[in-house]
Amino acid sequence: MNTRIKADRFSTLWASLLLVGIFLISHPVSAQDGPFDIDKSPLPEPTSPVMDYAGVIDSETEEAIEQRILDFAESSDPKVEMAVAVVDTTGNIDIFDYSLAVARGWGIGARVDDDPGLLLFIAIKDRKYFTQVSLDLEDELPDGVVGSIQRSMLVPEFKKGNYGKGIADTIDAYIKTVEAKQAGEEPPFGGETEEKEEFTDYDDYGPSASDIICCAIGIIAFIIFIVWSVQSSNKGGRGGGGKGRKRKSNIDVGEVLIDIAGGLVIGALTGGGGSSSSSSSSWGGSSGGSWGGFGGGGSFGGGGAGGSW
Repeated sequence: MNTRIKADRFSTLWASLLLVGIFLISHPVSAQDGPFDIDKSPLPEPTSPVMDYAGVIDSETEEAIEQRILDFAESSDPKVEMAVAVVDTTGNIDIFDYSLAVARGWGIGARVDDDPGLLLFIAIKDRKYFTQVSLDLEDELPDGVVGSIQRSMLVPEFKKGNYGKGIADTIDAYIKTVEAKQAGEEPPFGGETEEKEEFTDYDDYGPSASDIICCAIGIIAFIIFIVWSVQSSNKGGRGGGGKGRKRKSNIDVGEVLIDIAGGLVIGALTGGGGSSSSSSSSWGGSSGGSWGGFGGGGSFGGGGAGGSW
């Protein structure tokens, strides 16, 4: 009877492991892409260049930031589109992946030969931030400069709870830097040598979902190997009272290991992914109000910098 129960448990475990494999094949997860569609925004369509989902920017400051962004988009050549998104938390999704999905999904950047764009993304309760810089804006705003501006303008104000001022000062610094570069002048902010330091901060964000799933699969495989070894040892033993008791003890250990492995499989299937609800669309039409939406570029390759406060 115990043998049949154990066989059933092994069958269930292998079936679950097969489901994990099918899930990973149909929902590929890489260290960069995260547990959701990296090209689809997990946030709703924006109705303004400044979207404060956390409610931390006062209305006057928010309007001023929005107008600064819109004025710069009109005066810059090529046109540079900037955006701000503030959320409470990204949940179990890495802020780099989350902000990259928003930048791409919102289509920030004019859809022309060059589509420079930028997204300043902030997660208030997580106390983290990341600025995504599009491929066509990386020359004007290299990673080190972005990191230097954030540490100088954003972090000190955020530590004091002045979120609106920190965001306004940071956007203003980005704009002045791009304006100087486009005019062939010396930019007001340096910082190229600080790139490595900024990305050291990014290392503190913790393991991604792909790291956790891969670790779980490795543990499951190791447990299966142990259980298989125990079973092989039991089959090779001879009958007899003493050895019978030893075999019973090994069976109990095997059953416990099977239960643990099964729990890990279920956890990988139900808890490792995170959800990405949402809906973004290709931009070009009006999204409401007097703002016509972003240009639909979205050419972001992971450039930028982030950290915490």
